[in-house]
Amino acid sequence: MLYFVIPLLLFVLSFLAGMMGLGVAFIATPVLGLFGFELKHVIMPWSLWLNGLTAISGAVAYARAKMVDWRTATPLLIITTALAPVGVWLLQFVPTTIVWWIYAFVLVFLAYRMAFPPKMDDSKAPVITDRTRLKAGLLSAVIAVFAGFLGVGPGFLLMPTLVMLGYTARLAAAANSVIVTLPSFSAFITHLGSANFDWLMLGVSSVTSLIGAWLGARFMAKRVKSLTLSRIFAAALVLLAVQRLLILLGG
Repeated sequence: MLYFVIPLLLFVLSFLAGMMGLGVAFIATPVLGLFGFELKHVIMPWSLWLNGLTAISGAVAYARAKMVDWRTATPLLIITTALAPVGVWLLQFVPTTIVWWIYAFVLVFLAYRMAFPPKMDDSKAPVITDRTRLKAGLLSAVIAVFAGFLGVGPGFLLMPTLVMLGYTARLAAAANSVIVTLPSFSAFITHLGSANFDWLMLGVSSVTSLIGAWLGARFMAKRVKSLTLSRIFAAALVLLAVQRLLILLGG
């Protein structure tokens, strides 16, 4: 039964993640936790693998729609790829419960920032300066380490960061879809030595997640406005934070 339910669920989650230019890990990690999978050796490497695949699928859709700011995406891709494994290395020194508490509070903070974003007008291209790109690069270094530590890839942190720096949610999602690809795989490789996979589940969920992310990115590129996207993102973060906090407080 799980071989049907989990891939189908990941298809839906990947569709939502694809809309936001994210890999699916930021949603998949707490949801897979509901099924009783172990965090550090099962959920994290599994989520990171799917994160990279779904990010690639979304990036292709955004690139074909000519929405990617490559001058932002390329250097941030390099920085986050190089530093994500540092966060994975730090994970060995921290108890699992502490990781989940950090994850929940980060979700609450980001939900607030995305629910009340700067004014967004998709009819005008935002003015992005080299100074803004430099700030994004510096922040992405910190984000890459923290995201590698959480085992979710940097996308769910980079998306609101780019919005706060002046990008519309649509353009942030497009750049983000490129940026999060390789860091997810570099963090995944760091996990491989201790990962414990159900290979059939990994294969089936990979296919459904790829399709879901591609469809989500195509839908967003054509139909969803930035403010709507930003608030959808905020709502998803709140739900995930509440779900995880209930588990922590109940445990």
